[in-house]
Amino acid sequence: MTALLSLLKNIQQNSQQLVDSLKQEKQALSENQLEKLNEITSEKQVLLDKLSQLDQQRAASSTNKNFNDFIASSNDQELIKQWDLTRLTISECQKLNEINGRLINKRSQINQDIISILSGRNEQADETYNAQGNQSSNSSLLGGIKA
Repeated sequence: MTALLSLLKNIQQNSQQLVDSLKQEKQALSENQLEKLNEITSEKQVLLDKLSQLDQQRAASSTNKNFNDFIASSNDQELIKQWDLTRLTISECQKLNEINGRLINKRSQINQDIISILSGRNEQADETYNAQGNQSSNSSLLGGIKA
């Protein structure tokens, strides 16, 4: 079980490094630091590859299909505590990754809107409101403007 405990500690340490990278990514996304994002993406990929290898080792170390049950049945309090800590860190990674994904999608939507405006293909701009507050569509760039 000491080998498994060491493996779980290694997974937790790499997961914590991923948490740190995800926090840096969030900051870089918020501040639109594209060069830093490329650097962070490379770091994240290395960590994800390492975590994938470690997870394969973890899966191979259990004879039980449900790893949680396997750990619980070990009755090794240090192992149980380490597995709980590891799962918490992985959960934090998932939450941060979801947040960063939303930031990336929002940034992408903003970029698409800017491209649409600059290219003159802004479909949203076709819908405006008249003086009565009713929505109306106008395909003319100068639609609704009166001298």
